[in-house]
Amino acid sequence: MKYLVAFILVVAATIGAHADTGVLSGLISDRTTGSMLMGVTVRIDGTQSGAISDKNGKFRIKNIPTGKVVVVASLVGYEMYRGTFYVRENENKDIVFTMMPSAIQTQDVVISASKRVQAVQDVPVSVSIVKAEDLQQRNITRIDESLKYVSGVTVARDQINIRGSSGFAFGVGSRTMVLLDGFPLLSGDNGDVKFDVMPVADVERMEVIKGAGSALYGTGALGGVVSMITKEPTAAGELSLRTYGGLYTLPRYDEWQYRQTMPAQWGADVRYARKFQDLSVNISGGIRNDDSYRSFDQGTRGFLYTKFGYQISENASMKLFGLYANEEKQNYIYWESLPRATFPPPSQNPSEKLRSTKLAAGVEWFQVLSSTTSLIIRPVIYRTRYENFIDNVVLDSNSSTAWSGNIEAQLTSRLAEPLVLTTGIVARANVVSSTVYGSQIQYIGSGYGQAEYTPLDRLIITAGLRIDLEQTKTLSSELELSPKVGVTWKSTDALTMRASAGRGFRAPTIAERYANIRYGPFLVEQNLGLRSESSLSFEVGAHYSGSSGSVPFELDLAVFDNELYNLIEPLLPCGSLSAQIQFQNITRARILGAELTGRVMLAKGLGLETGLTAMLPRDLIEQATLKYRNNIIWYSRASWTVSKLFDVQMEYRFLNRVERIDQCIIDLNVIPNVDARVPAHIVDARLIHDMRSWTSLPIRLTLNAKNLLDYYYTEIIANLAPTRSIVLQAEIKFQ
Repeated sequence: MKYLVAFILVVAATIGAHADTGVLSGLISDRTTGSMLMGVTVRIDGTQSGAISDKNGKFRIKNIPTGKVVVVASLVGYEMYRGTFYVRENENKDIVFTMMPSAIQTQDVVISASKRVQAVQDVPVSVSIVKAEDLQQRNITRIDESLKYVSGVTVARDQINIRGSSGFAFGVGSRTMVLLDGFPLLSGDNGDVKFDVMPVADVERMEVIKGAGSALYGTGALGGVVSMITKEPTAAGELSLRTYGGLYTLPRYDEWQYRQTMPAQWGADVRYARKFQDLSVNISGGIRNDDSYRSFDQGTRGFLYTKFGYQISENASMKLFGLYANEEKQNYIYWESLPRATFPPPSQNPSEKLRSTKLAAGVEWFQVLSSTTSLIIRPVIYRTRYENFIDNVVLDSNSSTAWSGNIEAQLTSRLAEPLVLTTGIVARANVVSSTVYGSQIQYIGSGYGQAEYTPLDRLIITAGLRIDLEQTKTLSSELELSPKVGVTWKSTDALTMRASAGRGFRAPTIAERYANIRYGPFLVEQNLGLRSESSLSFEVGAHYSGSSGSVPFELDLAVFDNELYNLIEPLLPCGSLSAQIQFQNITRARILGAELTGRVMLAKGLGLETGLTAMLPRDLIEQATLKYRNNIIWYSRASWTVSKLFDVQMEYRFLNRVERIDQCIIDLNVIPNVDARVPAHIVDARLIHDMRSWTSLPIRLTLNAKNLLDYYYTEIIANLAPTRSIVLQAEIKFQ
């Protein structure tokens, strides 16, 4: 912390320094129709400066560097614009440019891969993007649901698995860093993701970065990063309301029918956002209720999200955010048996529930120090609490309250025309008070730097290093070095090649070290000797965008090698008379694989996209397939705009049968049919109707059928995955 304070003070002393800057104002229109474009994201390449065009297509960016500047503009449904302009000292320069509509947006702007704005083709690692429109159309009520449609990604009970980096560890210890507008949101005790707290209605897009990301993001980014970027209010303002309701169909087997009527699910979101000159306001909230397709699995949750922005001066701005979520859910752990897959064991108390609350607040201070340098400071505090209770009486033996505080200061500087340097320092503290883990404190201090050098117009070289020092209470400290190198080369206008290598690590969580709890039939014991796990991630890839005749398409191919060391896994000793689990460093593993994604627009209004990931996850200690991993992950979607009235979409997801789970759990035989697992074939379908096509009402209706064929499979052991559901969603939006 003292080094962080010193860093901030040194930087703050330079704020008053004079710098040569200018102002860039512009007007953006559609190249084919001439209409003004609203909501275009405009950025100055190599800096953190940017703006969003208003309803008249106008934007204004202050404090831009003098000399040559590169303007990058992006908007869903349009080709990315990239233009070079020259700005003189104190000049107020006006520019006008157009953007070309595109059936396939072949370029996107991302900000998470290098902690600054870049075209996705300039990034040396694989990045997938999920847009707000995808969330809306799929009736996404929790962010983790949307990740199941990203190539190379699976999710098992809150645990994100990017290219095989994670198996199943009872939801403890995420190997994927999760960010909301740059703020890390992993719990202080379990180090896991609380997806119910994420404000779905406010997410503009998600960036999924595949491969080790610890060089910039530290612990938790061993397998990758999921970064959510929320919407920015506009001067026109927006009021939106979404409501949905639906049913789970009854199962085909009479033994599985735990009720006579179809279980219901329903919910609603409301969001208001507007910019008032220098002040911007964003407020949203919602409620969810799910009766579930299984007995003793009903849950209700509510959430609230706020974000305020204030332009303090031409050189400084501030954003504040806060979020709160509360969930009460019946404590379903595993099934009674396969013949009764929708019922918990008879020993489960039907009155027992799990209550969890999450509260977070953070501030982002953005300061322009000079025409080439900017500073961002982000402090955030995140509190999570869970407790079991029966008849509203809390069970003292199973509760935990965790505080996670994180503060980061980041400098982005264009040192010379071809060189951008990103540096920062971070301090984090996790403070836990728990009947399960005791009273524990974990500290992590970090410093990082990354340079991006562009010696040629078509070549970008990236190199970075992060240093992390982790200390948990009275245990020995651990020092981690996470280097990263990468290169991208745009060999032609259509073809971009990339290669990267990086190290990732994850410090053991307090839960993994200190857990002392009974989880169903298992007794989890503490292990104070746990060491950090690490990875080396290598990737070579290529991206091609072009057309065959009048058919536009794009293809992306990546070949990767993830080397995993000291993996922390829950170990159940074979031959034990009791089900005692302990987290241990037990695995040295290698995951070799390839990933191919593609999109094509076959005709006007008819598009296809697909993503196929093939992997060989290998445990090098046991010389066997790595447990709880898939070899094949395949996702495809077809969309057809039938007319101005209707859109039809079909999606298919395939996961091959998990080859291997923990044999000791099978031998122990405390959970009947724990080895029951099959390949997964999930078909979703939806019909979208925009009422604005024939009325003045800004209403969109979506009829969603999830798991349309009612296919039965498991995502984690002894847990039936969601069965077929039919949901009608209505969204109304006023601007």
